[in-house]
Amino acid sequence: MDGQMNRMEQIRKRVLFITTKPGVPWKGVSHRTRYTLGALLAAGYTVEVLGVPRDAPLSHPGIVVHYAPRIPFCGNLREGPSFRRLILDVCLLFKALVLMGRVRYDVLHGLDDSGVLAYLISRVYRVPYVVDRQTDFTAGGGEKVSLWGRLFRRFERRALRKADAVIGNSDAVVPLLAAHGRRSRACVIPDIPSLDYHLTDEELAAARAAFKPAEGMPLITCVASAYRFRGLDLVLNAMPAVLKELPMARFAVVGGTQTEIDRARAALQKAGIDGAIHFTGRIQPTKLAALLKVSDVLVATRGDGTTPPIKVLDYLAAERPVVAVDSPANRSVLTPDNAVIVPPKPAELAAGILHVCRHQGVAIRLATAAATTVRLEKRTEKAFRDAIRNCYAFILRG
Repeated sequence: MDGQMNRMEQIRKRVLFITTKPGVPWKGVSHRTRYTLGALLAAGYTVEVLGVPRDAPLSHPGIVVHYAPRIPFCGNLREGPSFRRLILDVCLLFKALVLMGRVRYDVLHGLDDSGVLAYLISRVYRVPYVVDRQTDFTAGGGEKVSLWGRLFRRFERRALRKADAVIGNSDAVVPLLAAHGRRSRACVIPDIPSLDYHLTDEELAAARAAFKPAEGMPLITCVASAYRFRGLDLVLNAMPAVLKELPMARFAVVGGTQTEIDRARAALQKAGIDGAIHFTGRIQPTKLAALLKVSDVLVATRGDGTTPPIKVLDYLAAERPVVAVDSPANRSVLTPDNAVIVPPKPAELAAGILHVCRHQGVAIRLATAAATTVRLEKRTEKAFRDAIRNCYAFILRG
């Protein structure tokens, strides 16, 4: 009976989730948002989202989405403060204040730059708020900071100091809050894989037919960002050495812009090896999961950043061997125990790929270690939901 009463009390709690991010299926922060909204719904909260109108709007079963007015020239803004983003944020702020005047929300949840909006709204209505910081959207050292950037960073520091909790996807959030004397309010909730690997035999067969139709044809796959391909030249320059030793090998490259793909195709045609690679562009999550599952080697080329790309987590969840360049982003989740880690040079990358293709025992060991890593690091949907639930329980107790 007590449990039912607690559940009924929690169902009455309402959350307003504020974001300026798109809902495209291939963007990492969109995966994170989808899991966060799902975790809040599973915990019994009533969730509403306040976002901005886009070609790929954010949506999730079981939630109501409110949109700020569409502002000309503010459709696709770069990360970080700017005058146009300020205009967009002001529109979101007024829309949020209108919503707060109609409905009493119990918690405000601001994603990245929207954490400042959550702080400003909470000052008016005295509502607890969460800053969910997933990207580094402030200017780095040595960069010229605009007037809007300085103004935003000032409000951001206040938002972090006053927040009832700050969620981060890595341990970097802890020293960030410790600098403001708010270490106890840091909630580290790591990213989890984005793909569902409950695939049918037909889906797997279609992937094999498309990318490795012949027996004994090793398939090497690399997944890029939909907006910018990090490390494409590295993969292309490693291809000749791999094909010299394994002429039957085939490469699949996922993502990237059309300009990058056209430039790469032209270069490979000159080298006479364009028939060994398949540029898929953007593909739907189910097809991507099937492609990763039938691949013999998965390549991670990202060299910047400090948190692991979600695609690397998808590699591990696919339980396939991984060859990755040595970088802080990859090292945060990959080790010599679960991946072949190589210097970011074409010859070394080719050698790592060939090592896995030639040694079945190594491939099996890495595939097994990949599955173990996901489980031991609690990179699962259940662990993610538990962490969100605990974070909100901490906020509401306060």
